[in-house]
Amino acid sequence: MTLDELVESRYDELNENDLYIWQYIFHHKTECQKMSIQQLAHACNVSHTSIIRFTKKIGLDGYSELKVYLKWSLNKQFDFDSYSMRHSSDELKRTLDVMENRDLDHIFHNIDTAGRIFLFGTGEVQNHAALEFKREFAYRHKIMHVIEGNTELDTVLNNILPDDFFILISLSGDNERVVTLAKYLHKMNIQTLGIARHKRNLLSQYVDDYIGFETSDFHTGFQDKSYCCTGHFFLIVNMLFLRYLEYCSLKESNGSFS
Repeated sequence: MTLDELVESRYDELNENDLYIWQYIFHHKTECQKMSIQQLAHACNVSHTSIIRFTKKIGLDGYSELKVYLKWSLNKQFDFDSYSMRHSSDELKRTLDVMENRDLDHIFHNIDTAGRIFLFGTGEVQNHAALEFKREFAYRHKIMHVIEGNTELDTVLNNILPDDFFILISLSGDNERVVTLAKYLHKMNIQTLGIARHKRNLLSQYVDDYIGFETSDFHTGFQDKSYCCTGHFFLIVNMLFLRYLEYCSLKESNGSFS
């Protein structure tokens, strides 16, 4: 099994510290392969015993074996598998099916009743999805504010109101910044919607509504560079807007839309 597969197979046994450690390793495999356990612990802001516990939880004997897996991962020849095209297409179809059939009324109720709506993305693609959210819902006169950067986020949180609504967009759903934000909003009893990859992650545990999608990593054929289809974000935004138009139309026909 690859390191990624080991983590996925033991995902339910990992705590928040473990997931933060894994996120760092996943995004810095080359650097981690050269690090001592103390250096990795410092980079992850955890103790070296936390690193050891993480390796044990994913079925390894210790840090030395983790480095062996990292070296194997970096030295392996990765080829593009043409099956990835069909697999990615099937995943997009499943996301479309979910968005067509899922009950979204609670999300739309929050959009309708919110005094202010804020969008927060954890990366470049996620920010583009947030901007698309803002653009599409403006056609229905729903003004959404995209939070850009930590300074703006701090300003918003210092002036939070009870009827605010936050939409949090993440790829992994285990990003430390978005999970910390979701926890804070949960404690403040602020309504939230999370959108991220996978049905199980930390973000899903702290939001009021959650939309998860499945998208698999595959190798591009250029070194140890993996890729996943991020079109799910935009498909979800598109379908949320279309379903919201349907929701509004039904309310108007029933005479209950103000």
